[in-house]
Amino acid sequence: MKETKITLKSTLKFALGTLLGLFLVVIPLNFTDSMDTFTFYYLKKFVAFAGHYLEIAITCLVVLSAVLAVIDFFGKPKFIEENKLMKKLFSCSRFDVINRVCGAIIAVIVCFNFPVEMLTSIDTGGTMLPLSAQLSIIIPPMIFFQTFILEFGFMEFVGTLFGFIVKPLFKVSKMAAVSIISAWVGPGNAAIMGTRQLFDEGYYTLKEAAIIGTTFSTSSIGWVVLVANVLGLMDKFGWFFLTITLVGVIVAIIGIRIPPISHYQDLYVNGKETSDRVVEKETEGGICKQALTLACERVETVTVDNFKNKIQNMLTYVLCLQPVIIFWGTAALVLSTYTPILEYISYPIGLFMDVLGIQDAYVASSAILSGFADNYLPVILAKGLVDPQVKFIVGAMSILQIVFMSEIGALLTSTKLVQKFIDIVIIFLERTIISLPFVVLISFLIF
Repeated sequence: MKETKITLKSTLKFALGTLLGLFLVVIPLNFTDSMDTFTFYYLKKFVAFAGHYLEIAITCLVVLSAVLAVIDFFGKPKFIEENKLMKKLFSCSRFDVINRVCGAIIAVIVCFNFPVEMLTSIDTGGTMLPLSAQLSIIIPPMIFFQTFILEFGFMEFVGTLFGFIVKPLFKVSKMAAVSIISAWVGPGNAAIMGTRQLFDEGYYTLKEAAIIGTTFSTSSIGWVVLVANVLGLMDKFGWFFLTITLVGVIVAIIGIRIPPISHYQDLYVNGKETSDRVVEKETEGGICKQALTLACERVETVTVDNFKNKIQNMLTYVLCLQPVIIFWGTAALVLSTYTPILEYISYPIGLFMDVLGIQDAYVASSAILSGFADNYLPVILAKGLVDPQVKFIVGAMSILQIVFMSEIGALLTSTKLVQKFIDIVIIFLERTIISLPFVVLISFLIF
């Protein structure tokens, strides 16, 4: 076997490309008014500047997506069927067509403020459309910039160094180490899109992609700071983040070994148990040399096409996924806001917390379960509570639950990383049930 040489050129390409990607996508910076990644911070500035005009633009794109999906479903016109990109974007199943149409209708109602309070309320569609507009600006550039991390050898480097840890603990390949780290400290939505991309390219099996998406795609560290700030927990931020990380690892170890994730197939996108993109290579030298050798080998294959190929993923996110996110996110928020179902189903959790002597146990339990609709709902509901311990519990749970329907849950179902909606419900409940005792125990040690 021909040995790959570590050259100065390939080492510099690997180091500079990777560092640029980490700087743009993952590393949180302390700006004057917030903590966020470089790209997120300035894209959010643009979103704030564009305001309602951005919501109008996204509404138009969502409507266009729905109209073309309907036209293709019933008419199969040549301009869609004979164009590879158009077919990929607009040729979809009956279920997806319904999702897009419903998303488009909700977007129009909210954007132009039709008198349908249940949908236009700030508690429902009035939150989802601005969030969708923000994500449509933030996520596509993140998908593009992630190319520096995914294609410049960092996957191979980190996977070789730390893969021996993630493989036995989380039952994923060594290469998943970088996706796990990126998903944990970076934006969860970008992590899911990146994971789906790696599944499509043959790096992960369906089970590995589902594990990463449902177990590690937390909100970014900037969001964790925001939650702590809103709840008045910045003086305990170190403990707050440590609790989320520690409990998150425990939940991951347990969650991947029980249904539904344990029943997912360990098959690659080609339907086989092996992939040409995943090859266990043996190289000479210690583990550091092996990691650098594989990284240098990978970086030498990078071309402009690696970046061009991401354009389809960027368009898919805006035109295919945003209508789904708007529809399911709004539906979940309507259910949470206008029905008493949340109060009923949260009673067992409230009883558990009440027995342990947690103040406002039943209010806190409703706040915790509201996280299924959106991960900011628990924060909003807990903001008025007095006891910092309760705020700590609700804030930590809002992040550990991960699969909220206004974004991550909708993304997981629309990207098919999670195959059934009922799986999302089960995973949410599992994460809640497993996490809560540990979070409560730690909160007693801290407070």
